Amino acid sequence: MKKLLLFLTALFLLGEANAFDVNKDGEIIFKAMQDEMIRTMKNLKTKGAAKPHYAAYKVQAENSFYVGAFMGEKFAQSESEGDISISVMLRAGDKKTDNSFFENTVISTAEGQLPSISYESLRRALWLQTDDAYKQALDQYTKKIAYLKKKEVKQDNPDFSAAEISSDTPSLQFQPFDRDYLTALAKEMSACGNVQALKTFSVYAAIRQNAVFFLSSEGAKYIKDNSRLIISISAKADTPEGFPIEASKVLSYKNQSELPSKEELLKTAEDLSKEMQSALLSPKGTAFIGPVLLEEQAAAYLFNRTFAKNVTNTKKTLSLTNEKDYNMGEFALKKGLKVMPFDFNVVDDPGAETFDGRKLAGFYKIDDEGVKPSKLQIVKDGKLTDLPATRSSGKTNGHARLGFFENKLYAKAAPSNLFFLPQKTLSKSELKKRLMRDCLKENLDYCYIIRRFDGDNITAYKVDAKTGEETITHGFEMPILSARTLRDISAAGEDLTATNYYSSSFPPYAIIAPSVILSELELKPSQAENKKPPKLEKPKAD
Repeated sequence: MKKLLLFLTALFLLGEANAFDVNKDGEIIFKAMQDEMIRTMKNLKTKGAAKPHYAAYKVQAENSFYVGAFMGEKFAQSESEGDISISVMLRAGDKKTDNSFFENTVISTAEGQLPSISYESLRRALWLQTDDAYKQALDQYTKKIAYLKKKEVKQDNPDFSAAEISSDTPSLQFQPFDRDYLTALAKEMSACGNVQALKTFSVYAAIRQNAVFFLSSEGAKYIKDNSRLIISISAKADTPEGFPIEASKVLSYKNQSELPSKEELLKTAEDLSKEMQSALLSPKGTAFIGPVLLEEQAAAYLFNRTFAKNVTNTKKTLSLTNEKDYNMGEFALKKGLKVMPFDFNVVDDPGAETFDGRKLAGFYKIDDEGVKPSKLQIVKDGKLTDLPATRSSGKTNGHARLGFFENKLYAKAAPSNLFFLPQKTLSKSELKKRLMRDCLKENLDYCYIIRRFDGDNITAYKVDAKTGEETITHGFEMPILSARTLRDISAAGEDLTATNYYSSSFPPYAIIAPSVILSELELKPSQAENKKPPKLEKPKAD
């Protein structure tokens, strides 16, 4: 489905000494937004056309640093300071019916570069973007009204219900980071894979210092620190038969001060390198249907694919070309139905800032409609009891959210920090014993533990059902995981682990989940053809 994007990126040409000052320059940003907002709501109108009944400005200020290393050597680096992006959310019509949740595609970017941050340049940028947004909103509103009349559609809820709005403007300061340390770290970590067996072993370290300034026509106002540091490790190789395999690991932190010790990070890279080298000599997986244990990252991947995306976007988007809205979460119409085992609860908690000492990506105090969020019991005893909701859902619970660069006309319902809480748990050793027992019950000689999903590859270990001996395997296709898969969970561990998810088009969120056993999962060997090996061996380092 095509989507309306209202986006302006203006690059501030600042030297290192003039990097963005969150507090000082934030005052200028709010002053420019406030003054232009007053003018917009008072004077922006077209004769005979709907006026704006709501507007919101969102300005993101960012400094970033990125470095990449390949098998011990730096190969890429980039840095920018004072990048500014502006988005305008404007609703024309009235709260009962406005231009939102109706398909109409317009992509808008504004021209120019700002030589320095100033009140005048920001006012001009906001004026241009607001004017463009209003013209698009009128076009969308007119078509939506015509659609509703032609189809005789009656909306169950107003497009924008009343709500108590809030403000939160803490003093922020970007924490400093050490470019030389991160560069040396990336080089040392990537050197862990500089072995003859591996084709590539890369490490990327990326810092994004991101401050968000929000103001609505109703007076909602906030500042958020969406900074993060990502370390990504990726490896690729070909087995002796020429079958391509790969593995990766992504580590996320709020800032550099949260990084583990260098020794711990190097061990993470070394472990991935050793795992890849073992996989190269491992047997290729054969067809399997039976119990499978998903641990840590693989378990988080399961819940992300089958649950998180299905509680997102809980209101249908009307469309001229498509009677169905395929972007609507699958659980949107399943309240009261069983979606998980009866001994599972799921809680969405935007107010959870940390878990087990780690910052959670989904933490926030005010949503993108200016409303304080509520803690939600989404699943109770396996049944779906609640869903994230916005002011377009009839009654909001403060879960209206936009991604970092998801500059749409309106925020959609999305989760924050999803806690998957089994009422009965097993220790790690007990979970493996349970897996082996389940295999023997089905007269299987072996079963599988999956520890990681990597793109089109999975890291799977074949487990002898009698002895528990583990053998790494390679060559499985990505298994089919759907909402139905959740009901196949037969046991869960006590090892709740937090995994943060970031995307340019989706708001950051976290999944806090245990390892789980699926009573049945089908694993298929990949049908990809082996590559022809190189005529010469990989050159050896001197």
